[in-house]
Amino acid sequence: MKDSGNIDPRNKLNTLTGKEWIRFTKSWFIADGKPSDISREIDLHPASFPPSMIEDFIKFFTKPGEYVLDPFLGTGSTLVACENSGREGLGIELYSKYAKTAKSRTKFPVLEGDLRKILPTLENELYSLCITSPPYWSILKKKKDYNQQERLDKGLDLQYGHNSSDLGMIEDKKEFLQELVSIFCTIQTLLTRGGHLIVFIQNVRDKGEMIPLAFELPLHLKKWYVFLGEKIWLQNQKTLRPYGYPYSFVSNVHHHFALIFKKRE
Repeated sequence: MKDSGNIDPRNKLNTLTGKEWIRFTKSWFIADGKPSDISREIDLHPASFPPSMIEDFIKFFTKPGEYVLDPFLGTGSTLVACENSGREGLGIELYSKYAKTAKSRTKFPVLEGDLRKILPTLENELYSLCITSPPYWSILKKKKDYNQQERLDKGLDLQYGHNSSDLGMIEDKKEFLQELVSIFCTIQTLLTRGGHLIVFIQNVRDKGEMIPLAFELPLHLKKWYVFLGEKIWLQNQKTLRPYGYPYSFVSNVHHHFALIFKKRE
C-alpha cells in the first residue's frame, strides 16, 4: 500500500495513518485489560471493559475534539478513553453507585437516570460516535456458574441492580429487543451525518439454547443504520470451565461482538 505510513488527505474520518487504519480493520482482537484499569470499584460492575480497548475504536471513528456518547456508561471507561484520546464525551448511567465511580474517573458529564428520558433532551446531530454496551438481555439474572460464584465470594455485584428501568430486568426477549431498538433509533437522531454506532453484545444461553442476540440486532436496526460488520473481542485470560461435561457441548463463551453501524442517511 503506497504511503501507508502517512495520513491520506482524503481521510475525513480520523487521523490514522494507512498502516494504523489497516491494522484496526482486522476482524478480531485480544483485550484482557491492564491491572491499572481494574480497581475494586470498577470490578464491582459485572460488565466493565478496559479504556485502552475503547480508545482504539474512538481513534478510528472520530477525530480529536469530536463528541462521543455512551448511554450505558457503567463505571465510565468510555469517558476515560475520550480523555486519553483528546475527544469530548458524555455518559448516561442508571445506577448511582456506578455513576459515582464514573464521575471520580473523568471530567466529562455523567448524567444519572433512565436514558430513555435523558436522550430526547440532548442536542441532535452532535455526536460523531456512540459506543456502548447495553445489558445482554436478562442474562445476569439467568446465569448461574463458576464465575458468578467467584464474584459472590469476593463480594462483587452479580447484577447491575433491581431498578425497573434497567433493560436487564426484562424477561421477554421480544420486549427487550423492542426497547433496545427504540433507544438506538433515538440515538440515530443525535449522531452527526455519517456518524457511527458501536454496540458490544454477546449471544446468550437460555435454558440450554444459544440465543443469537448479536445476529438479530443488525436486522432490527437496518431501517436506521447501515451494518458495516463486526470486530470480535477475545478474552484470552478467562478460565476454561467444564460446562456440559461429560454429557453435552456447552461453549466457554470468551468473546464479545463489537457490532459496527453507520447512520443511514
